Amino acid sequence: MAAVDCIIKLGGSALTQKDQLETLRAGALRRAAALVSRLYGAGERRCIVVHGAGSFGHFQAKQHGVACGSSSGSAASSSLRRGLCLTRLSVTKLNHVVTDELVRTGVPAVGISPFGTWRTAFKNVSQADIDTVKDVLDSGYVPVLHGDCALDLEQHCSILSGDTIIEILAEKFSPRRVVFLTDVSGVYSCPPDEPGARLVNSIAIGPDGNMEPLVLTSVLPHDTTGGVSLKLQSAVNIVSRSHGAISVLICKLDSEAAEKACLTGEQEEGEGTKLFFRDI
Repeated sequence: MAAVDCIIKLGGSALTQKDQLETLRAGALRRAAALVSRLYGAGERRCIVVHGAGSFGHFQAKQHGVACGSSSGSAASSSLRRGLCLTRLSVTKLNHVVTDELVRTGVPAVGISPFGTWRTAFKNVSQADIDTVKDVLDSGYVPVLHGDCALDLEQHCSILSGDTIIEILAEKFSPRRVVFLTDVSGVYSCPPDEPGARLVNSIAIGPDGNMEPLVLTSVLPHDTTGGVSLKLQSAVNIVSRSHGAISVLICKLDSEAAEKACLTGEQEEGEGTKLFFRDI
Protein backbone atom coordinates (compact mmCIF):
# COMPACT_ATOMS: atom_id res chain seq x y z
CA MET A 1 0.00 0.00 0.00
CA ALA A 2 1.34 3.41 -1.01
CA ALA A 3 2.83 5.40 1.86
CA VAL A 4 1.30 8.53 3.33
CA ASP A 5 3.37 11.62 4.04
CA CYS A 6 1.78 12.63 7.32
CA ILE A 7 -1.06 11.68 9.63
CA ILE A 8 -2.24 14.53 11.83
CA LYS A 9 -4.23 13.91 15.01
CA LEU A 10 -6.14 16.99 16.14
CA GLY A 11 -6.80 16.45 19.82
CA GLY A 12 -10.34 16.95 21.06
CA SER A 13 -9.03 19.07 23.93
CA ALA A 14 -7.28 21.35 21.42
CA LEU A 15 -10.32 21.81 19.18
CA THR A 16 -12.97 22.06 21.89
CA GLN A 17 -13.50 23.27 25.43
CA LYS A 18 -13.55 19.72 26.72
CA ASP A 19 -15.32 20.41 30.02
CA GLN A 20 -18.19 22.30 28.33
CA LEU A 21 -20.78 20.47 26.25
CA GLU A 22 -20.28 20.90 22.48
CA THR A 23 -18.15 24.03 22.82
CA LEU A 24 -15.80 24.64 19.90
CA ARG A 25 -12.48 26.49 20.08
CA ALA A 26 -13.10 28.34 16.81
CA GLY A 27 -9.69 30.00 16.71
CA ALA A 28 -7.89 26.70 17.26
CA LEU A 29 -9.87 25.09 14.44
CA ARG A 30 -8.97 27.91 12.06
CA ARG A 31 -5.29 27.53 12.92
CA ALA A 32 -5.49 23.76 12.47
CA ALA A 33 -7.10 24.14 9.06
CA ALA A 34 -4.48 26.68 8.00
CA LEU A 35 -1.75 24.25 9.06
CA VAL A 36 -3.22 21.36 7.06
CA SER A 37 -3.60 23.73 4.10
CA ARG A 38 0.11 24.62 4.26
CA LEU A 39 1.01 20.95 4.49
CA TYR A 40 -1.15 20.15 1.47
CA GLY A 41 0.19 23.15 -0.44
CA ALA A 42 3.77 22.11 0.29
CA GLY A 43 3.26 19.06 -1.90
CA GLU A 44 2.70 16.51 0.86
CA ARG A 45 -0.76 15.79 -0.44
CA ARG A 46 -1.10 12.25 0.78
CA CYS A 47 -2.07 13.20 4.30
CA ILE A 48 -4.79 12.02 6.64
CA VAL A 49 -6.49 14.03 9.37
CA VAL A 50 -8.03 12.36 12.41
CA HIS A 51 -9.66 14.43 15.13
CA GLY A 52 -10.89 13.65 18.60
CA ALA A 53 -14.40 14.36 19.82
CA GLY A 54 -13.57 16.53 22.80
CA SER A 55 -16.77 17.96 24.25
CA PHE A 56 -18.73 16.56 21.31
CA GLY A 57 -19.91 13.05 22.14
CA HIS A 58 -18.10 12.35 25.40
CA PHE A 59 -20.87 13.69 27.63
CA GLN A 60 -23.61 11.72 25.83
CA ALA A 61 -21.51 8.56 25.76
CA LYS A 62 -20.75 8.85 29.47
CA GLN A 63 -24.37 9.44 30.44
CA HIS A 64 -25.64 6.37 28.58
CA GLY A 65 -22.70 4.01 29.08
CA VAL A 66 -21.92 3.69 25.38
CA ALA A 67 -18.27 2.75 26.00
CA CYS A 68 -19.28 -0.17 28.23
CA GLY A 69 -22.00 -1.39 25.88
CA SER A 70 -24.39 -4.10 26.99
CA SER A 71 -23.60 -6.97 29.34
CA SER A 72 -26.20 -8.95 27.38
CA GLY A 73 -24.15 -8.89 24.19
CA SER A 74 -26.26 -7.95 21.18
CA ALA A 75 -29.25 -7.02 23.36
CA ALA A 76 -29.28 -3.31 24.14
CA SER A 77 -31.51 -1.18 26.33
CA SER A 78 -33.44 1.73 24.89
CA SER A 79 -31.16 4.05 26.89
CA LEU A 80 -28.04 2.54 25.35
CA ARG A 81 -29.43 2.78 21.82
CA ARG A 82 -30.47 6.38 22.40
CA GLY A 83 -27.04 7.12 23.83
CA LEU A 84 -25.33 5.73 20.75
CA CYS A 85 -27.55 7.83 18.48
CA LEU A 86 -26.96 11.01 20.50
CA THR A 87 -23.22 10.39 20.64
CA ARG A 88 -23.06 9.91 16.88
CA LEU A 89 -25.11 13.03 16.24
CA SER A 90 -22.63 14.97 18.33
CA VAL A 91 -19.38 13.58 16.89
CA THR A 92 -20.58 13.87 13.29
CA LYS A 93 -21.60 17.45 14.00
CA LEU A 94 -17.99 18.21 14.93
CA ASN A 95 -16.66 16.31 11.92
CA HIS A 96 -18.84 18.43 9.64
CA VAL A 97 -17.51 21.64 11.22
CA VAL A 98 -13.87 20.48 10.96
CA THR A 99 -14.24 19.33 7.36
CA ASP A 100 -16.06 22.53 6.41
CA GLU A 101 -13.21 24.66 7.78
CA LEU A 102 -10.62 22.58 5.91
CA VAL A 103 -12.52 23.00 2.63
CA ARG A 104 -12.75 26.76 3.25
CA THR A 105 -8.93 26.91 3.37
CA GLY A 106 -8.60 25.08 0.05
CA VAL A 107 -8.03 21.53 1.31
CA PRO A 108 -10.04 18.92 -0.65
CA ALA A 109 -11.20 17.32 2.59
CA VAL A 110 -13.75 14.53 2.77
CA GLY A 111 -15.27 13.48 6.08
CA ILE A 112 -15.30 9.74 6.75
CA SER A 113 -17.24 8.36 9.71
CA PRO A 114 -16.02 4.95 10.95
CA PHE A 115 -19.41 3.81 12.30
CA GLY A 116 -20.75 0.78 10.45
CA THR A 117 -17.52 0.01 8.60
CA TRP A 118 -15.20 -0.30 11.60
CA ARG A 119 -16.19 -2.85 14.23
CA THR A 120 -14.89 -3.96 17.59
CA ALA A 121 -14.99 -7.06 19.78
CA PHE A 122 -14.68 -6.38 23.51
CA LYS A 123 -13.57 -2.84 22.49
CA ASN A 124 -10.67 -4.11 20.32
CA VAL A 125 -10.86 -3.35 16.59
CA SER A 126 -11.93 -6.45 14.67
CA GLN A 127 -12.70 -4.77 11.33
CA ALA A 128 -11.19 -1.60 9.85
CA ASP A 129 -12.34 -0.03 6.59
CA ILE A 130 -8.93 0.81 5.17
CA ASP A 131 -10.07 0.48 1.54
CA THR A 132 -12.31 3.54 1.74
CA VAL A 133 -9.49 5.67 3.16
CA LYS A 134 -7.14 4.40 0.43
CA ASP A 135 -9.66 5.14 -2.34
CA VAL A 136 -10.17 8.68 -1.04
CA LEU A 137 -6.39 9.24 -0.90
CA ASP A 138 -5.80 7.76 -4.34
CA SER A 139 -8.47 10.04 -5.79
CA GLY A 140 -6.61 13.12 -4.53
CA TYR A 141 -8.65 13.94 -1.45
CA VAL A 142 -7.72 14.33 2.22
CA PRO A 143 -9.65 11.89 4.44
CA VAL A 144 -10.92 13.36 7.72
CA LEU A 145 -11.79 10.67 10.25
CA HIS A 146 -12.89 11.04 13.86
CA GLY A 147 -13.46 9.24 17.10
CA ASP A 148 -16.81 7.50 16.85
CA CYS A 149 -19.11 4.80 18.16
CA ALA A 150 -18.64 1.27 16.85
CA LEU A 151 -20.82 -1.80 16.79
CA ASP A 152 -19.22 -4.41 19.01
CA LEU A 153 -19.57 -8.15 18.37
CA GLU A 154 -19.65 -8.95 22.08
CA GLN A 155 -21.14 -5.96 23.91
CA HIS A 156 -23.35 -4.38 21.23
CA CYS A 157 -21.36 -1.15 21.01
CA SER A 158 -18.22 0.62 22.14
CA ILE A 159 -16.30 3.86 21.65
CA LEU A 160 -13.67 3.85 18.92
CA SER A 161 -11.05 6.43 19.84
CA GLY A 162 -9.36 8.60 17.25
CA ASP A 163 -6.05 7.50 18.80
CA THR A 164 -6.89 3.85 18.11
CA ILE A 165 -7.82 4.78 14.53
CA ILE A 166 -4.42 6.49 14.17
CA GLU A 167 -2.62 3.33 15.27
CA ILE A 168 -4.28 1.22 12.60
CA LEU A 169 -3.85 3.83 9.86
CA ALA A 170 -0.16 4.16 10.72
CA GLU A 171 0.30 0.39 10.48
CA LYS A 172 -1.47 0.19 7.13
CA PHE A 173 -0.12 3.32 5.41
CA SER A 174 3.39 3.64 6.95
CA PRO A 175 3.44 7.46 7.07
CA ARG A 176 6.72 9.35 7.36
CA ARG A 177 5.44 10.88 10.57
CA VAL A 178 2.47 11.05 12.89
CA VAL A 179 1.90 14.35 14.68
CA PHE A 180 -0.38 14.62 17.71
CA LEU A 181 -1.50 18.24 18.14
CA THR A 182 -2.81 18.98 21.63
CA ASP A 183 -3.73 21.86 23.91
CA VAL A 184 -0.38 21.63 25.76
CA SER A 185 3.22 21.65 24.58
CA GLY A 186 3.71 17.89 24.71
CA VAL A 187 4.03 15.12 27.28
CA TYR A 188 4.80 16.18 30.84
CA SER A 189 6.44 14.28 33.67
CA CYS A 190 3.06 14.42 35.44
CA PRO A 191 -0.25 16.19 34.65
CA PRO A 192 0.79 19.72 33.57
CA ASP A 193 -1.46 21.42 36.11
CA GLU A 194 0.34 19.72 38.99
CA PRO A 195 3.30 21.34 40.80
CA GLY A 196 6.68 20.31 39.44
CA ALA A 197 5.39 19.19 36.05
CA ARG A 198 8.03 19.53 33.35
CA LEU A 199 7.98 18.99 29.61
CA VAL A 200 9.56 15.71 28.50
CA ASN A 201 11.50 16.49 25.31
CA SER A 202 12.02 12.89 24.22
CA ILE A 203 10.86 9.41 25.16
CA ALA A 204 12.81 6.29 24.26
CA ILE A 205 10.69 3.30 23.24
CA GLY A 206 12.07 -0.22 23.53
CA PRO A 207 11.19 -3.23 21.35
CA ASP A 208 8.75 -4.43 24.02
CA GLY A 209 6.99 -1.07 24.14
CA ASN A 210 8.52 0.08 27.41
CA MET A 211 9.22 3.79 27.61
CA GLU A 212 11.87 5.81 29.33
CA PRO A 213 11.23 8.02 31.21
CA LEU A 214 7.87 6.93 32.60
CA VAL A 215 5.22 9.64 32.84
CA LEU A 216 2.03 10.00 34.85
CA THR A 217 -1.17 11.01 33.07
CA SER A 218 -4.72 11.94 34.02
CA VAL A 219 -8.22 11.54 32.55
CA LEU A 220 -11.22 13.86 32.83
CA PRO A 221 -14.29 12.33 34.52
CA HIS A 222 -16.43 12.47 31.34
CA ASP A 223 -13.71 11.20 29.00
CA THR A 224 -14.71 7.79 27.66
CA THR A 225 -11.59 7.08 25.59
CA GLY A 226 -8.71 7.15 28.07
CA GLY A 227 -7.51 10.73 27.55
CA VAL A 228 -3.79 11.43 27.51
CA SER A 229 -3.00 7.89 28.64
CA LEU A 230 -4.47 6.33 25.48
CA LYS A 231 -2.91 9.01 23.27
CA LEU A 232 0.53 8.28 24.69
CA GLN A 233 0.04 4.51 24.46
CA SER A 234 -0.99 4.83 20.82
CA ALA A 235 2.12 6.89 20.11
CA VAL A 236 4.28 4.28 21.86
CA ASN A 237 2.69 1.46 19.88
CA ILE A 238 3.31 3.22 16.56
CA VAL A 239 7.00 3.70 17.31
CA SER A 240 7.46 0.21 18.73
CA ARG A 241 5.68 -1.66 15.93
CA SER A 242 7.41 0.31 13.18
CA HIS A 243 10.81 -0.02 14.95
CA GLY A 244 11.16 3.73 14.67
CA ALA A 245 10.47 3.92 10.93
CA ILE A 246 7.56 6.27 11.70
CA SER A 247 8.43 9.49 13.51
CA VAL A 248 5.96 10.42 16.24
CA LEU A 249 5.80 13.95 17.61
CA ILE A 250 3.49 15.52 20.18
CA CYS A 251 3.21 19.31 20.41
CA LYS A 252 0.84 22.19 20.94
CA LEU A 253 -1.55 23.05 18.13
CA ASP A 254 -1.21 26.80 18.60
CA SER A 255 2.57 27.02 18.16
CA GLU A 256 5.29 27.43 15.56
CA ALA A 257 6.49 23.99 16.59
CA ALA A 258 3.29 22.46 15.21
CA GLU A 259 3.95 23.71 11.68
CA LYS A 260 7.56 22.56 11.75
CA ALA A 261 6.61 19.15 13.11
CA CYS A 262 4.01 18.60 10.40
CA LEU A 263 6.05 19.95 7.50
CA THR A 264 9.52 18.61 8.34
CA GLY A 265 9.22 16.20 11.26
CA GLU A 266 11.79 18.30 13.16
CA GLN A 267 11.47 19.42 16.75
CA GLU A 268 13.82 21.40 18.96
CA GLU A 269 14.20 21.04 22.71
CA GLY A 270 11.33 22.73 24.51
CA GLU A 271 9.01 22.58 21.48
CA GLY A 272 7.30 19.30 22.27
CA THR A 273 7.88 15.61 22.80
CA LYS A 274 9.42 13.26 20.24
CA LEU A 275 9.28 9.50 20.61
CA PHE A 276 12.14 7.45 19.21
CA PHE A 277 12.99 3.76 19.03
CA ARG A 278 15.83 2.32 21.07
CA ASP A 279 16.80 -1.25 20.19
CA ILE A 280 18.22 -2.59 23.43
